[in-house]
Amino acid sequence: MVSVIVPIYNSEKYLPQCLKSIINQTYKDLEIILVNDASNDNSLETCYKYQQKDKRIVIIDKKQNEGVEKARYSGLSAAKGEYFTFVDSDDWLETKAIEIMIENAKRYNTDITSVEMQRVMGKSQFIKKRTKTSITGLIQQPELMEKYFISFLGANILSVTAYGKLYKTATTKSYIPTPIGLSMGEDLYLNMMLFPNVNSIYICEEIGYNYRWGGMTTRYNTHLYPDLKKLYFIKKELIEKYQYHKADNHIRFEIKNILLSDIKQRIIFKHPKEQIIIDIEKELHDPLWEDLKQVHHDNFINSPFTQAIFKKSAADLYDIAYELAKKERLLRILKTSANYILRYV
Repeated sequence: MVSVIVPIYNSEKYLPQCLKSIINQTYKDLEIILVNDASNDNSLETCYKYQQKDKRIVIIDKKQNEGVEKARYSGLSAAKGEYFTFVDSDDWLETKAIEIMIENAKRYNTDITSVEMQRVMGKSQFIKKRTKTSITGLIQQPELMEKYFISFLGANILSVTAYGKLYKTATTKSYIPTPIGLSMGEDLYLNMMLFPNVNSIYICEEIGYNYRWGGMTTRYNTHLYPDLKKLYFIKKELIEKYQYHKADNHIRFEIKNILLSDIKQRIIFKHPKEQIIIDIEKELHDPLWEDLKQVHHDNFINSPFTQAIFKKSAADLYDIAYELAKKERLLRILKTSANYILRYV
């Protein structure tokens, strides 16, 4: 049996499509666990409606909203399947997705098996991007760790998402980390902590997961920077634990880019300049920025943004981000307009 875990929060608009795609899977031996994370729309009513039609559905109704990380964990704690998989409530599966994964999982006796994902936009389900990797087939240890663990440490090689994957319960469930309160990066964290403890994965070449892409955000994400900064320190600990120092520079490049992105977003969403500069000044006192001095890469070290970090010049960082944000504003307007049109196409 496969346990399909669906964390749900205010998803009444898209939930029926998601649930239908699970119920109509060609692989029928399913336990469908719907975790309502204290929705305040009609999501819970939709869950009960579908439960009346399909007795494989189990509903967990949380009274307090705690986020997708804890909702998944609640579902996993109740799961009884030999395998489990996650589906976000605004996404949906291709009809044979679970069948394809379970067949390959059993054929190759893998701990994790994945299908490819595509981003979909608008009512017309316009396919924005197929995220097919050039890497498919069976990967086993020690190659899995030596060559591909860096995917979770700043190098874009393997998918780091929790969705679109089938996990073998007996070999993975005990390694799933306890939630640490992430609102961003929770998929990466789950798989990053799990990855060193699995023996093999199989990557199917078939598209099986449809990710509903919302396009440009309309407000500043307050969780993005603190959550990804928290992950930076976890990554540092893992690099040390596994002596994986080839990833040192990757995570340093990454945290620098995250800081730049955070400042740009605050500028784009018109936060007061004075407050942004005050916050940058506080941030630059964190010892983590000394890590960047260990990078021996001229383009990185000599970049104006990195030099401004070394000088602890909040004003310079703001000015650099401001110029980049100006260039992105027009693109943002164009993309937002395109997304609005696609909603009605």
